[in-house]
Amino acid sequence: MVVSSSVKKPPRIFYSWSDFDSDILSVVKQIDDSLWIPDYIVGVKRGGLIPAIKLSHCFNKPMIMMSCQLRDSKDTEVRLYEVEEISTDKKILIVDDICDSGVTLSKIILQFYVNGFSIDNVRTCSLFYNSEQNFIVDYTARNWNRSTNKEWIVFPWEV
Repeated sequence: MVVSSSVKKPPRIFYSWSDFDSDILSVVKQIDDSLWIPDYIVGVKRGGLIPAIKLSHCFNKPMIMMSCQLRDSKDTEVRLYEVEEISTDKKILIVDDICDSGVTLSKIILQFYVNGFSIDNVRTCSLFYNSEQNFIVDYTARNWNRSTNKEWIVFPWEV
């Protein structure tokens, strides 16, 4: 990872494809070790789509896209595309790039429960997890404390 700073913006971390590959392997190992293998991978538009696609390939499971973009968007509605086609007894892994405040994943989890999914069949995953908030992800590659680390993460698919 390369760290860069700017006068106008907070310092940035340039997350590499190599970092991504390593972190995906870490998440795959955590999921394997938990003995809970998802039936479906759900990628949160936009940042969670690339990690979700990769996990979909790793587990050879179908991937579904959903929308819940609270940052940089006025549209805060949770949209579960194709989720209505999934039986509520299936195991769902919800994937995002960052769990910063926990609000996005909390809203998504609630929507799954409203649609009849069991708490035991829905789990969450994020590449980066802010340890300074109340929502706890099930699987993550990197923990960081947002109150002391203000660096902005730039993913390789954003460059």
